[in-house]
Amino acid sequence: MIKEELIKSNPARLVTLPQIVKVREHRLLDDVDIEVIFKSAGIWQLYYAYLLHTGLRAGDVAMLTYENINRKKKTIINYIRKSRRMHEIPLSDTLIQLTPDHRAKAPLFPSLYAVNENSDGKIVTNEKRLHDRLSKPRKYMQAILQAAERLKADLHSFRVTYNNQLRDLGLSDNDRQILMTHSSSRTTQIYTHPNMDLMREYINKLPDPTKNVSKT
Repeated sequence: MIKEELIKSNPARLVTLPQIVKVREHRLLDDVDIEVIFKSAGIWQLYYAYLLHTGLRAGDVAMLTYENINRKKKTIINYIRKSRRMHEIPLSDTLIQLTPDHRAKAPLFPSLYAVNENSDGKIVTNEKRLHDRLSKPRKYMQAILQAAERLKADLHSFRVTYNNQLRDLGLSDNDRQILMTHSSSRTTQIYTHPNMDLMREYINKLPDPTKNVSKT
């Protein structure tokens, strides 16, 4: 019971809720961001380059093997976990030059690759382990941006940037949707863009973020 002679007014009358500022981490990376990231990318240079030049999700790039890459056709054929089907996408000249010519069925990024063998003997992605491992390149990238006093971003920002760069080059919404492996009802066949040469022409117009960076 409140004694009015002790409390003359409501003490909570002037209380306000804290202001919540939402930080959009999936933001577009500008030219300065990309230059800063690749200048200090170190061991993650190839991984970041694949994110930027394929538009694939971070987990799908992490699960790539050399077997997925057809250097002769200049394409990647890979299972996309979200759409649950195989996709064939063009491989840019930049990525072909950066990627070692490895013939074994080995992962491109061994430190990120996360698989289990189930009871049927099938190899499946260990999603929890993959999620944990992806924190390494994500935190590394965020530390680079923070040190350069740039806004926070995450690995999905490469996908956002890829989409916007292709849009600015004039690639249609439908073509970008196919390139970015958005979902479809067909799940049992490899989906290849009907005009792969056109798609490759566009992705080869994308700037090479590693051209001024040592490729050792």
